[in-house]
Amino acid sequence: MQPLTLYQLNTLVKEVIEERLPNRYWVQGELSEGRAGYNGHFYGEMIQKDERTASIIAKARVTCWASTYAALSRTFHEATGETLRAGLTVMVEVSVSFHQQYGYSLTITNIDPSYTLGDMARRRQEILRQLEQDGILHDNQQLSLPLLTQRIAVISSATAAGYGDFCNQLLHNEYGFYFHLQLFPAVMQGQHVPETLIAALQQVAAESEQWDAVVIIRGGGSTSDLSDFDSYPLAACIAQMPLPVITGIGHERDETVLDYVAHTHLKTPTAVAAFLIERLAATSAHVDELSQRISRSVIERISREQQRIIKLASVLPLAFQTVRQRQEHLLDTILLRISNAHRERHIREQHRLQLLEQRLRSLDPALMLQRGYSMTIVDGHLLHDASEVLPGQKITTRLAKGTITSIVTSDNT
Repeated sequence: MQPLTLYQLNTLVKEVIEERLPNRYWVQGELSEGRAGYNGHFYGEMIQKDERTASIIAKARVTCWASTYAALSRTFHEATGETLRAGLTVMVEVSVSFHQQYGYSLTITNIDPSYTLGDMARRRQEILRQLEQDGILHDNQQLSLPLLTQRIAVISSATAAGYGDFCNQLLHNEYGFYFHLQLFPAVMQGQHVPETLIAALQQVAAESEQWDAVVIIRGGGSTSDLSDFDSYPLAACIAQMPLPVITGIGHERDETVLDYVAHTHLKTPTAVAAFLIERLAATSAHVDELSQRISRSVIERISREQQRIIKLASVLPLAFQTVRQRQEHLLDTILLRISNAHRERHIREQHRLQLLEQRLRSLDPALMLQRGYSMTIVDGHLLHDASEVLPGQKITTRLAKGTITSIVTSDNT
């Protein structure tokens, strides 16, 4: 068999492909590479990954010629806010070609922006589900926003128009409220958005006692580059911030993951400024109302106390007279009780003395002698025992009438 040259073989492959795959096909995959050349053509690479292992299982070179790419890129950007770049999942209409020198490739002829939008939304939902599974999705929303939110840590690009508008609106508010602002710079567009935002947030968290809230803002009102903010590490960092986070990313039609985890999300930087001003105004009005209520309450209390004093002044003389009468009556009662008690005691003591007197009288020796008793006296004292006298002693016996003197003649012991 006559061998084929490589060119001849590739020509056969080209003919077979053109014969067997003459149509256009819609293909979905991820752009692993993508760039626009100086000539206006788009060159890239599309891959497909295994859902379980994330390893590449298919790869193809893709090209979009300048005449087609100009219109497709404009349509795609208007719908998604994105440019065709590495990392995007796309659905494109392609024709299959094979070149003897450059090999197999796909030529893009059309693109479906809705598929990319759907993929962005799917990735956003995956991040939100992971945050919920980790139990941190609503952590920042549970923090209390201070009533006097005046110390604001601002995370934005220093050159962003939205940052300038935000500062001007706060500093020149119609109420004359004072706001202390400090910028913590971060990239607000492109692939470095997550890492620079996280760095700024960590810096604010390190000095959280100096701030009332964190504001993340950027300029613009479209959905351009919203996917830059759809990052799990960034969302987790915001969810776990020790301060309430307020977002004003500057988009009208869609929300980022940041908006779901932040304490409060608003559409634009100026909307955030208006929110802070009106919140402080509401707090000020509430304080004024409380002050007026306290003032009225004090005046009413003073009036009631004055009326009570006047009433007491009119009642006191009568009350004093009543108390005086009660006390005088009580004193009279006490004095009467004392007098009666004294009289009763006097009578009892007098009766006791009479009894004692009667007992003393009954013990009078004279009465005893009249009853027939006698008393014998020896040497001046009353004789009780016969052994107290000796023979020859003189004793005197006293009778009711008269005395008898005797001489003891014998010992009677």
